[in-house]
Amino acid sequence: MDENIKTTDKDFDIEEAFKRLGEINALLENPDTKLKDSLSLYTEGVKLVSACRESLEGVEKEIKVLNEI
Repeated sequence: MDENIKTTDKDFDIEEAFKRLGEINALLENPDTKLKDSLSLYTEGVKLVSACRESLEGVEKEIKVLNEI
């Protein structure tokens, strides 16, 4: 994934992000994963979590607006 993951990107797909987070988690739990790779995976995971949170907050705002109609 791109270093600057943004939920405003047209290509951002939260389901794919969750899938990738699962893959990252499995790799981080693997004792054969090298420290350098673990750091890169962790960094990617933090960025994905942040993008997912931003996306979910946007959906929450839309739902609140729709409930006010």
